[in-house]
Parts: sequence; C-alpha cells; structure tokens
Amino acid sequence: MDISREIGLKIRYYRKNRQMTVDQLAEAICKSKSCVSKYENGQIAVDLPTLYDIAAALDVGVTQLLYLPPSQRNGTTAGEVPAFFAGLDRFYAYYYDGRSNRIVRSVADILEEVGRGAYHIQMYMNVDDYQHYHLCENLYDGVLTHFDALSLLVMQNQHMEMDHYQLGIPSPYLNAPVKWGLAFGISSRPLMPTSAKILLSKTPQKETAEFEKSLRLSKEDIRLMKLYNMLTIL
Repeated sequence: MDISREIGLKIRYYRKNRQMTVDQLAEAICKSKSCVSKYENGQIAVDLPTLYDIAAALDVGVTQLLYLPPSQRNGTTAGEVPAFFAGLDRFYAYYYDGRSNRIVRSVADILEEVGRGAYHIQMYMNVDDYQHYHLCENLYDGVLTHFDALSLLVMQNQHMEMDHYQLGIPSPYLNAPVKWGLAFGISSRPLMPTSAKILLSKTPQKETAEFEKSLRLSKEDIRLMKLYNMLTIL
C-alpha cells in the first residue's frame, strides 16, 4: 500500500469537497502549487506539521487525512467480544434511503481498544468505492462497546457537530454473516432527527433487488411499530 498516495487522495477529495483550488490550498499552507500537486499525487510524503496545516486549511481533523493499514489495527479477538465481532477489524453497514431511493453504504474500522469491551471506531458513511472507502460523504468517530445482550456504537459526525450517531445491535453473541441493528442520527437533507434499520455485514454484500427489498421497511416492521408505537429491531 502506497501510504503517500492514500493520504494524497484524501487531501484531493476534501479539497474538491470544499470547492478549493490547488492554488488556494497552496496559499493557505504557504507552499507552492507544484508541491501541493505532488502531495495529492503521492509523489512526495507530507511531513507532520504540514499535514496539520492542510487539515486546518480544509477544516477537517488530522485523522481524516491519515491512512491506517489493516496490519496496524488491533481488531477484536475471540473471547473478549461477542461472536459476531470476534476477529473483526472492519465491518460493512447498509440502510435504504427512501428520499433518494438508494442504498447507503458504510464501512467501519475497529481500531484500538480503549477500555474493557470498548473499542475506538471510525465509520465512513455514504461510500461509493470500497477500494477507497475513506473518500466518503461523512466520517463518524466514536466507541463501540460490547455488553451481554447488546453492542452499542456511539459516534460523532466529524462534519456536523450536532450529529451524534448511535447504533444498537441486539444479540451480538449469536454469530452470523449479517446482523440487524437500529440507527439514530441527524440528517442534513433536510435537517431533522432520523432512525433506520441497518444491516451489518462482515463482508461487502451483493446489492441485488432482493437485498434492497430487505432494507426497506416491511409489513412486519410496520406491524411491530403499531404494536410498540416505536421503530424497533428484535
């Protein structure tokens, strides 16, 4: 893996996302245009002070520009966590957005352990390309904590301070390729609280018509909503 290229791709992505030109970024960090271009193309490595300057200019966290290879992640080991998460250092998440009539894909990296049964986690939401999943619409940073009957993921949107995203996964001790959960957060299109059922998977899923249908609210979901007067995942 070419680390300089991966960091360069992130710099270019966030620069374009901020509608900033190479000249503008170069001026903001007191570098030449050709130097910034070489950073973005991975031709030269970015030193740490410059990386902080770039992050400040792009209004992102430094960690959003970093790349952490899988071999450097602690991951989760058997015996410490519920069966579904045992051995995982990454999982995939899917929900259906009825406003845009499409599946929203997310990739979550499980990083270092931060406490007993708790792990630092970063979730990249609205991913188009799994090869470069860090080039996403929203980045969430937070903690995944495992309890006996529930795993709870609490994160904050690094682009929108008010959005504290929470994901509850019932019965994580049951091992399976996929697991349903319930997510709650703040939408920006339009700005409002939302909740959705979400599918967690150990591997990327084939997005067939049947798979899309499973992500939509079903008649059984509606029945349970009427019964409990709430959206719930059992």
